[in-house]
Amino acid sequence: MTSSPLVKELMVCNPIICSPETKVREAIDIMENHHIGSVIVVDNFSRKPVNIITHKDIISAIYHSKLDSPVSELIELLEKMELITIREDAPVIEAIRIFEEKGIEHLPVVNKEGILVGIITGTDILKGLPRFALIDPLTGLENRRVLDYLNQKLSRQKAKDLFVLFIDIDDFKKINDTYGHVFGDKVLKKVAEAILSSVRTYDNVIRYGGEEIVVVLHRVDEREAVEIANRIRDHVRSIKFKEHPEVRVSVSIGIAPYRGSLLKTIELADKAMYQAKRKGKDRVEVIE
Repeated sequence: MTSSPLVKELMVCNPIICSPETKVREAIDIMENHHIGSVIVVDNFSRKPVNIITHKDIISAIYHSKLDSPVSELIELLEKMELITIREDAPVIEAIRIFEEKGIEHLPVVNKEGILVGIITGTDILKGLPRFALIDPLTGLENRRVLDYLNQKLSRQKAKDLFVLFIDIDDFKKINDTYGHVFGDKVLKKVAEAILSSVRTYDNVIRYGGEEIVVVLHRVDEREAVEIANRIRDHVRSIKFKEHPEVRVSVSIGIAPYRGSLLKTIELADKAMYQAKRKGKDRVEVIE
């Protein structure tokens, strides 16, 4: 599995700052003048970040008549939690995890000495992350980088009502050998489209390798997982190609319930897929 890009590759350098002694009204002016949603509070001597002021905090300052108070007083009044930061050499996937777990939108970035060097937000990640970092360029599906993030997330949440589908295109090597790899790539793209049209927007569809695709189904039971798998199978079977109308594509699908580890569950779903292959292909099998 390839590694995630680093925070320092996507962060905004030289973030806008203020000191604990800065008046709240001045902090508002700073945010307005720079068109930003937060300002980092930095200790004058250590140059280390101590907290962050956001638009939400400004609303509270107005309510409590603290516009002319120092930022430090507002922080104390609001009992803001200890500032969460991230190292510049941390993987971006770690920043995404913090955003989701802590429900925050701005993450100060520090170097190994704890000195502020930047800031990263969800918007920065979406704008700056190269498309190929999390997306397979051929199919448009998520790639295997996503699995590491999902595996950590699901293990922490002790996920339930989750199933994995392991999908393999039947006789794909024969298609490549007969019609060439350019047409084989087109088949793969069409299968990916069929799968995406068969699942929900919050499910994960990941190109696992070659013609293998993994689908992580959230909030489903076994009956619903089988229904979705059969819907995928039907949609794939309906694919037609103008240049080769004789080509018929099918998939074999293995299903496994989540077993505490996403990677282990994928292995189980893979075994179920091979059961489907042995029983004649173009079918769905649930792991026993």
